[in-house]
Amino acid sequence: MHRHSRKLIFSFSLILLDICSLILAFQGAYWTRFNCLLFLRVFPVTKGVPDFLIYQQSLWALLPMCLLVFFYLDFYKSGLLTAYDEFVRVVKGVILCSLLTTAMTFAYRGAEYSRLVIGLWGLYSLSLVYLLRELDKIMFRRLQYATAGPQHILVVGKGKSVDAIRDIIHRQPFVRTSFADALPEKADLERMIHQNNISEVLLVQGAVASQSILSTARFCEDRNIACKIVPDLFEMRRGEIIVDGFYGLPTFQIKSASLHGTDYILKRTFDVTLSLIVLTGLFIPLLIVSLFIRIDTPGPVFFTQDRMGLRGRNFKLFKFRTMVADADSHIEKLKHLSDRSGPVFKMKDDPRVTRVGRWLRASSLDEIPQIINVLKGDMSLVGPRPQVLWEAAHYDDLAKKRLGVMPGITGLWQVSGRAALSYEEMINLDIYYLENWSLGLDLKILLRTLPAIFAREGAY
Repeated sequence: MHRHSRKLIFSFSLILLDICSLILAFQGAYWTRFNCLLFLRVFPVTKGVPDFLIYQQSLWALLPMCLLVFFYLDFYKSGLLTAYDEFVRVVKGVILCSLLTTAMTFAYRGAEYSRLVIGLWGLYSLSLVYLLRELDKIMFRRLQYATAGPQHILVVGKGKSVDAIRDIIHRQPFVRTSFADALPEKADLERMIHQNNISEVLLVQGAVASQSILSTARFCEDRNIACKIVPDLFEMRRGEIIVDGFYGLPTFQIKSASLHGTDYILKRTFDVTLSLIVLTGLFIPLLIVSLFIRIDTPGPVFFTQDRMGLRGRNFKLFKFRTMVADADSHIEKLKHLSDRSGPVFKMKDDPRVTRVGRWLRASSLDEIPQIINVLKGDMSLVGPRPQVLWEAAHYDDLAKKRLGVMPGITGLWQVSGRAALSYEEMINLDIYYLENWSLGLDLKILLRTLPAIFAREGAY
């Protein structure tokens, strides 16, 4: 079967599954609200049970709207997303559909609709849409692998972009790659395509001349093979460049190294809302932790320290105290024992850590009071680690880019190995986050934080 035909069938299957998921979720939401005895004990019906026909008629009007939202968010454009990325995309789509549905019920006065049905519909849709899409991807990839073999991609070029492509494809079990530092001659390229059953060619712009890119694109087009160009201007990182235009001329624009405008407002609203929810839910457990700290060793419950934040501004960081009360006075004697290179101090068997403190660090519960910093506007839930002043004094120009966003309680380096990472790896992860920020990336990092905590890799 032709590659384009397989892609079309896969997209069509996703559309059908999404429609089925939305219908089943809607019916399940109606049944739960008006027929589930356990649910009715908590949320009794006070205005009578509406006819399901009214809701069913509304569903047929809502389905096209939901599909338009899904198309707008590129639900059917790529099937190579990881499970985390797919979940983030589904969350965004379902939330937007639920908000639009709620707005429509306020505007339409022909009937009164239960807000609980809409809420349950959103919850059930999230679960069903995500689950069925993941199952469909697994089945379709296995079917493709069994009938046509793995998708084989030829990557031409070298440098950081090729390293990034290698890392991405390494996580795709049904994709294989061949790499070439330079563009082969047409005869050699033809032989590689036939021998390896190449279905897609990626050209790294910095390693391939412009005239060769155009001729290779035509060569691939004649053979029904996708040819894509990966910009690698001056070895810049992905996400640092925006495709723009200058009076009709295609250009590249360098991204600003900070969040501002709508992006800042969106991130700040998300931080405050989620922080209040977490603080409310963990209030009693946090009181118990505070009691354990006071019983274990003398000293205050909270540890405060000056840190460097957004645009180099200093602030007081709050953490549960995990060390003896006079820990800072001993750091000069221990700096030479640091387990991490670079201007960062991290010691696995730090003698200043208390018994309760060692448990708090392993579980990352010592970071929870930083929610106070989030509510104060000093920090975000997700971002680079808060900068210790003496560490920040040694930063080079690349590391200083991390000050373009507010520091976070968790971040990419925390969910990628924490203290087990080198100083250079930590810097690169924080810079990547800054250059590729989105609300979806924040949600993805938060979802990966709990598994990273339970794994306890690099936590000390």
